[in-house]
Amino acid sequence: MRTSSIAFVAAVLTCAGAAPLAAQGLVELPEHPKRQVLLGGGVTLAVPTGEFGNFVDLGGGVHGFGVFNFDKTGTVGIRLDGSALWYGSETVRVPLSPYTGRVLVDITTENLITSLGAGPQLTLGNGPIRPYVYGLVGFSYFATVSRASGSADVYDFASTTNFDDVTFSATAGAGFMIQVSRGRTPVWIDVSGFAVQNGRTRYLREGSIFEQSDGSLLITPIESETNMLAFRIGVTAGVF
Repeated sequence: MRTSSIAFVAAVLTCAGAAPLAAQGLVELPEHPKRQVLLGGGVTLAVPTGEFGNFVDLGGGVHGFGVFNFDKTGTVGIRLDGSALWYGSETVRVPLSPYTGRVLVDITTENLITSLGAGPQLTLGNGPIRPYVYGLVGFSYFATVSRASGSADVYDFASTTNFDDVTFSATAGAGFMIQVSRGRTPVWIDVSGFAVQNGRTRYLREGSIFEQSDGSLLITPIESETNMLAFRIGVTAGVF
């Protein structure tokens, strides 16, 4: 896993380093106003690796982050990063009461990873394309939650956490920002990739919960390393 993670980050850095060369044919934007606080967010695609990849398919979700830059050039900063990833779900329709089948409800079970981390970020250059690298330490929360809703309703009326676990995490990432607007609030398209080392964790996947004939649940958690590679695309704005 370590070798593949290093190779992955190196590949992203290579793409980020080549991006300014590709931008030479574009109309060069004036130097953007300096911003010491950046806020961003977008969508994430996660690819389980190693043992995790033997049990779980692709995952997807959303992310958000903030970067506080220590210098006016926006080169060195601290990044706070959070994300929510879903890696599987299943829905069954059952009677609301065991005494009648006239009222049916949908029970949806979702497998979720919520992560939060903080660490340094180094951003290079002041032009319209700015590559960056970062490292994070934090934690990942694995949870499987079941929710009940009416078959014609949008909102859930009950939910239960069937299983959960927490593990420390370490992340190494790289990407680049492409400036699309200037002014008091400059905006960039943000593309990045990163590798996450979560270590050994207990978690559920689709099929890990079996409802027995007496209504009780048989839960069979998996224990394995839960490392992954992920790709992001989103928007970043300079706010202060």
